[in-house]
Parts: sequence; C-alpha cells; structure tokens
Amino acid sequence: MAKNLILWVIIAIVLMSVFNNFGPRATPTQQVAYSQFLHNVSNGQVTRVVIDGRTIRGVLSSGDKFT
Repeated sequence: MAKNLILWVIIAIVLMSVFNNFGPRATPTQQVAYSQFLHNVSNGQVTRVVIDGRTIRGVLSSGDKFT
C-alpha cells in the first residue's frame, strides 16, 4: 500500500511539473512613469487601458503591456 501511495505522489508531481512548464506564459510588463503614460496617450500610442484603484494597466499600439 505504501508503494502505491508513493507511486501516485510521484505521478502527481511529474504531472504538475509538466503542466507548469507547458502552461501559458505571462507576458512581461514594463513599468512606465505617469508622465510617460500621458505622453503615450497624447501621441495615440495607447490602445487599451484598465484603471484599478491607483494602478493603471494597458497595452501600447506596438503590443507591449505596461503598468
């Protein structure tokens, strides 16, 4: 019985490792100063913005994400 339990634990660890390595990757976001954000907005370089409290997240027209 102990061998079966150890085998299932090993299988579970291997499966978690496989799913963790091949899962979706988080795209890196760059931090931008508020003045740079305003400059990007006024130049039409911002395509999407989400304001959550004091945090502004968005996407530039180049596809780069910023915070």
